[in-house]
Amino acid sequence: MPYTPINKCLRATVDIRLQHRYTNIATELSRTTHFNKIEVLRLLQMHYMLTKDNTKPMDKLNFIHFMDVFLGVRNVESVDKVYLLCAETNKEYLTGPEFVKVLSLLLKGTLPDLINFCFEVYTEMIRSPKYIKKEDVLLMSRRNSMKMCKLVNMEEYDQSFVDFVMTEVDKDRDNRISLEDYRKSVHENVAWLQFLGQIIPSSNQKEIFMRLFTDRPHVNSIKSTAAEMTRKNRESVARMTLLKSTFSQNENTASSTSFSSDSTGLVVDRNDTVHVTKKNKSTSDGNYLTLF
Repeated sequence: MPYTPINKCLRATVDIRLQHRYTNIATELSRTTHFNKIEVLRLLQMHYMLTKDNTKPMDKLNFIHFMDVFLGVRNVESVDKVYLLCAETNKEYLTGPEFVKVLSLLLKGTLPDLINFCFEVYTEMIRSPKYIKKEDVLLMSRRNSMKMCKLVNMEEYDQSFVDFVMTEVDKDRDNRISLEDYRKSVHENVAWLQFLGQIIPSSNQKEIFMRLFTDRPHVNSIKSTAAEMTRKNRESVARMTLLKSTFSQNENTASSTSFSSDSTGLVVDRNDTVHVTKKNKSTSDGNYLTLF
C-alpha cells in the first residue's frame, strides 16, 4: 500500500510504525469519540511525542502542564480532578486512548455530557458525591479570593456571590445544588456551566489547539447568545459577570499555580525531541506547526 503521511513532525519511518501500531485502536476510538480516525491517529501520535516516545508517562503534573500550555485551563484543582476521573487504567498516568477520550469531551463534548462531567468534577473537588452545599460554594469562593491580590471587603464579596448563586441555581430551595438543579440552570443559561471554576477550554483556545491535528472547522456546540436568553437570564449573566469581574482581572497575576500565558506550538527536531514553542499573544490566531 502507498504510504500516506499522518504526522509531518515525525520521520516517515516513525510515522509508518505508529500508524501501524495505532490503527486498530484509532478505528475503535473513531466510533466512540467525536474525532475521525485520522484525527485520532494524530492525537495518539501527539501523546507519543509529549511522553517522549512513551518513555515518560503523562502523569498528573504533565497533564496539568499540558492543560495550561495547550488549552489555557489554569485551574489546577479542577484539572487535577479531571485527571483522576479520566485516568481509569492506571491512576499514575494517562494512556493514549484516555488522552483522546478526555480531549473529545473537552473539545467537542455535547452539552448534556459536559453538564454531567463538570458536576462530577465539582463534587470531586468538594468531596461530596451528590450535592453542592451553600458552605461548599462559599469555600470555593474563598479559595478563589486567596489567589488574588488584597481587595477591600472580600468577605462581603464572597457572601454576596454565594447568595446570588444559591438564589439562581438552587431550584428546589433545599439549600443545596443537586445535579438536576445544575442541569436546569445550565439549560436556562449556559454561563452556569463553569460557575465554580474553569474546566473546559475557551472556544478560541479550542479552535487554536484543534489546528494542530485537524483541518475541520471548530463549531462551538454549547454557545448561547444573549438573543437566545430571556430578560431574566440576561440580567443573571450581567450580575454574575459583575461579581466575578474582579477575579478575572487579577487571576493571571495573582495565581501561583499558572505555568504560562502564551500560545504554543509543537516542534520536533531531527532526534524526534518534542519542544513547546511559545508565540506572542498577538499571533495567537495562527502560525502554528500542525501535525498534518
